[in-house]
Amino acid sequence: MDMEVVSEAVPFRPSKRHHFTAAQKWALLLEWDQCLDRGAKTAFCRRIGVWTGTPWEWSRQRADGRLRDPATVESMSEEPKGYTPRLNFEERQELERLRREKQRLERELEQSQAAVEILGKAAALLESLAKSAEQPPTPEPEPKPGRPAWLQGPDTSQLPPIPPRPSKPRE
Repeated sequence: MDMEVVSEAVPFRPSKRHHFTAAQKWALLLEWDQCLDRGAKTAFCRRIGVWTGTPWEWSRQRADGRLRDPATVESMSEEPKGYTPRLNFEERQELERLRREKQRLERELEQSQAAVEILGKAAALLESLAKSAEQPPTPEPEPKPGRPAWLQGPDTSQLPPIPPRPSKPRE
């Protein structure tokens, strides 16, 4: 391969703040895959102005499906699963504030659900008490005449008589 032809086809990173587009990354990975000689990958990284770990990261992104061939229509229309765009400082602060608010609302929801459960149990208890209050009380049996109420017990007239106690012989 002629070195000048490759230099023209491969984009160069003009500054450390410059980021390659997905299409450029894909093209660079295709070139990277063709570097088979010893030291060719390091020379390739020097030529495009990136660290040697950067193409390895891009190849992992390609293997995970986060970096796709821009020539296919589906990769242009939908973002890969798990894709999160970079957030600026204000967006990160807003995200953190929303997460804290979500946690607070979840705690309030749990408390409200517990309160509703307790109120439901209390309502059921009050309903059962109201039903028992509506039923007429059972009449108490009339006391037998001639005996105080605390002495009245079961009817013992049907029981056999108690045998007399044997007497002890006296000496």
